[in-house]
Amino acid sequence: VEYNGINVHQIPPNGQGIAGLIALSGLNALEESGAVPKSTANPDASGWKSSDTWHAMMEMMRLGFRDAREFVCDVEFCQEKGQQNMVSADYLLDKRNISERANKVFNANKAIVQGMPDRTSCTVSFQVVDGEGNAVSFVNSNFMGFGTGIVPNGCGFTLQNRGAGFSFDEKHPNVIEPYKRPYHTIIPAMLTHADTNELYATLSNMGGYMQPQGHMQLTVALTSGLDPQTAIDQPRFCISDGTHNGTALIEEGVDENIIAQLKKKGHKIETGAAGFSRAIFGKAQIIKRDRKTGVLWAGSDGRSDGCAMGY
Repeated sequence: VEYNGINVHQIPPNGQGIAGLIALSGLNALEESGAVPKSTANPDASGWKSSDTWHAMMEMMRLGFRDAREFVCDVEFCQEKGQQNMVSADYLLDKRNISERANKVFNANKAIVQGMPDRTSCTVSFQVVDGEGNAVSFVNSNFMGFGTGIVPNGCGFTLQNRGAGFSFDEKHPNVIEPYKRPYHTIIPAMLTHADTNELYATLSNMGGYMQPQGHMQLTVALTSGLDPQTAIDQPRFCISDGTHNGTALIEEGVDENIIAQLKKKGHKIETGAAGFSRAIFGKAQIIKRDRKTGVLWAGSDGRSDGCAMGY
């Protein structure tokens, strides 16, 4: 989808990237219709200037998660089986459809959209860009700590635990079946200029179901003028998984007036996440490329191990 002149690319379902794309497209629709002001970040990495921006992002992210939980599945498998309960990604990402839905469900004064991710998450990522602007966005994970905990004989790794992403609802398109891929959280992202499709940035935000939320917040931050490290450093929100009833966690550093306004709108919020607990907000890596000079500008998340390195 396009946001602020930048195309955001995600891998398709069975990945969850579509949740972030729906959220971005919905936010764009609200900004274009005037329902909320254009998102603007504080240059000192203290977050968004207006509670309206926080509110709109949270509501549109819930809209994205609602669709992802209901429809994300192994599309090729479902098509081969002729399953009738599957909705295409093209339909879910239709700009007019999202715009109509976003403006219909959004209430500027009240949190009303229902949606949250499933239970979660142990992931590594690297972003690489060469001098010609070729880029790789890579994420790998065995899911939920040490995955299955099963180590193949003679090997130094555990087997992944992605089967946990299946549904047991027989009517759900993501129901567990043989030879089928489960709902998958890993979503490397690539951003390109909408007019030329040249590389704008490559990014990731490791962290289970935080990933599409981080991608949306980082994309908006970058396109609002922040450099990669400042975009990474500013505080984030995280709509927590089903084990927490979808409470929105807010990172330390957000103005108390913003928090009060969000609570007044009806958001269920937990604040003050700091130190090691900040890992819930993901671990981002970004490389941005200047389209005129080819200069690369990288940022790496202090919420986890990592670094920015030239070569």
